[in-house]
Amino acid sequence: MTWFETKRGKDLLQLEQNILDQLFDHLFGYNIIQIGTHRSLISNSRFKYKYSNQQIRYKPDGLPFENDSIDCIVLPHQDIDDGQIISEVYRTLIPHGHAIFINFNPWSPIGIKTFFSLSSEEPWNQNLESFTSFQNKILNYDFEIVNGKFFGYHPNFKSASNLSNWDKIGDRWFPLFANIYLIVARKKIITLTPIKPSWKGHVQKNQVKVKSKYEI
Repeated sequence: MTWFETKRGKDLLQLEQNILDQLFDHLFGYNIIQIGTHRSLISNSRFKYKYSNQQIRYKPDGLPFENDSIDCIVLPHQDIDDGQIISEVYRTLIPHGHAIFINFNPWSPIGIKTFFSLSSEEPWNQNLESFTSFQNKILNYDFEIVNGKFFGYHPNFKSASNLSNWDKIGDRWFPLFANIYLIVARKKIITLTPIKPSWKGHVQKNQVKVKSKYEI
């Protein structure tokens, strides 16, 4: 049994499910996939075809999808130190498609526990990145950030809703110490804009200047 199958892990996944369901009210399309070893968090989305981790086999350096074929990719708690998975996510997303990253915050109680843990079990064996550091990494792969959120302030993830007192207090007074953060990124397409020729200051050849009678 993994940590995500424990009572505390299930409470965390339920919290993440609630947050994602709010996002899915504004995201829709044909294909959505979830990359991860946890239960499906995309079942309530409005995408037509949904592929969770139980249905696909993949390697971080090679997702089994064609270029520009997926509308949205959800990545909960994926260890992506080398950035290969981000490159693959960018490749498979359609233009302006969305990637949703969910990570533990290293400056939180659970982040501190992970730092001092000697366990080889997921998620305690991961190298955690701060919100700012991870955001900058995503931007280096030609994504643009469209949303970001800190949540999960309860030490045992018992808050089943982001409207709990823990989250209200945390959002107001110490958001940077939340256990979890979420980043929504969009695949940015760089288009080439034709540069029109500038005729300003151009003197036509064989031009004859006509002197005005008012000119001195």
